[in-house]
Amino acid sequence: MAGSESLQVDYEARIAAPVDSVFPLACPVEEYRWIPGWKCDLVHCPNQRVEQGTVFDEYSSAPFLVGKAWAKSTWTAVLHEPSRHRVHYAIQNVASDNLYKIEFSDDGSNGTLAHLNFRYSASGPLGQKVIRNRGEAKIELMLQILGTMLRYYCETGKLVPRDRIARLTATSSALTTADRFRLLVNALATARKRDSLRQRYLSELAAGLR
Repeated sequence: MAGSESLQVDYEARIAAPVDSVFPLACPVEEYRWIPGWKCDLVHCPNQRVEQGTVFDEYSSAPFLVGKAWAKSTWTAVLHEPSRHRVHYAIQNVASDNLYKIEFSDDGSNGTLAHLNFRYSASGPLGQKVIRNRGEAKIELMLQILGTMLRYYCETGKLVPRDRIARLTATSSALTTADRFRLLVNALATARKRDSLRQRYLSELAAGLR
């Protein structure tokens, strides 16, 4: 932890899939493939793939980053280097200003080493409260969940079973009963959220057009 106003979390995962097939999935549109129930609002993504300057909004991270069941986080791709298999996102919400570095490398055996680095900086009392309430452990859990989803999809071509993610949250010491309730409310609200791009994307995927 870097002090009461900020913290930093590193998470690594090995994925038994080539890095060139893993890197393109770090994109708000391609996340429809591998994050169960993923929904977002594209603000600027004219080619429907992540590029420098891509901007999108999402609400799923609210229980981890804001300490609330439902709150918007705006992601901006501030660095996008396909040749080096890395993309960095600035993430802003009512509680914090953050930098999330997603970087992949070849592990030397036709697999991928995923390195996720998240720097959380409180922008006021709400963010400071997140940090005090086991914020570091919660963000590490969030990265673990994302890493598990990505690895499962890359290695099997399927969405991770929901019960596997449910076990991660159920057994985590980072979450209180109130946190688990917020996650449940978030999941229910996300299921009700409209996302026309998601429906079109999944239809095209099923038809072999993506």
